[in-house]
Amino acid sequence: MPRENRAFLENTIYEIVPRTRASLPMPPTKTSNEIRLGILGRTQRDSKVELSHFVDMNNHSHTVAVSNSCETLSKFYMELQKKTTDAVKALLGLSSLSLWEDRPTVAEVATLDDAIKRIVYIYCNPSNASLCDSIEEYPGINSWSAFLRCEPDVDAEVAIDARWYPVSEIPQLPCRSLSPHQDARIHQELTASEKAISHPIIVKPFKWLEVFGIIEPEQIERVRQKIITQVRETEQANAAARLAAGKRCVPRDVLLRQPYMKPHTPKKKERKIYLICGDRELRLELLDRFKRTFARCRECYRKAKEGLRVEWPPGTFTPWFPPGFIFPLPVVA
Repeated sequence: MPRENRAFLENTIYEIVPRTRASLPMPPTKTSNEIRLGILGRTQRDSKVELSHFVDMNNHSHTVAVSNSCETLSKFYMELQKKTTDAVKALLGLSSLSLWEDRPTVAEVATLDDAIKRIVYIYCNPSNASLCDSIEEYPGINSWSAFLRCEPDVDAEVAIDARWYPVSEIPQLPCRSLSPHQDARIHQELTASEKAISHPIIVKPFKWLEVFGIIEPEQIERVRQKIITQVRETEQANAAARLAAGKRCVPRDVLLRQPYMKPHTPKKKERKIYLICGDRELRLELLDRFKRTFARCRECYRKAKEGLRVEWPPGTFTPWFPPGFIFPLPVVA
């Protein structure tokens, strides 16, 4: 097999991080945000995952979600990437575009502490990148407001208004860097479309806590306040570090005037991981589970090529075979 199989479990927390190859495709203009929200709403229209938290950073995004099934989890991120690529092509009048890295990071988040740390991290991402001093000031799409105002209940929902625009309804931009006037005009043209389809984004900010057995409102509220406190502490530390270094955040108007598909090379290439676990003992146990699963997949693949009927491990994907391919029958002595 050319690469290790992926194994996704039901009712498990995952952090999903797709990354572009070498560009900042869509700056957080009103036009971009309208399109991005619509893409997310359309993708999530059939509840592929239980969406809890998200922050879009232009060249990558962070999503924390609870999986419903192996198949729908993969469909979620694949459809999100495909629709984003189609939208960028329409905006720029491109016939083809290779936008994304090979595969997104889809990492299981193993413990409550790990989940809290990751949620704090994603909401601090804009501040860490010096795009703003606090998540409230960040113009890109995110679920912070939903997280703050949601009732402390694992089943509580917040609906974010979103409209999906078919590719034919997305206008080609007059230039790659929009002025505020151009952005407002194109946004108005978009929202006036009669072919736009309403797809509210349903966010369940506390659904992930159910995985760890935290369901009481008092417990949920304590976790929320812990996350808020840690986000504020990190933002304040970032602001103090910038002040000490004589630096400042990127001005909002500069951020919005950045060109579409601006070339961008990350400072470092991050390793693709499939597990986030701070508990060493548990981490070794889970890594061993993954290794056993991947070994079973390799054995299944070997047997399948020999024409044998095999049952793949739960949560994994069968490899692709050419259309019309017929497995060779075992040689009969």
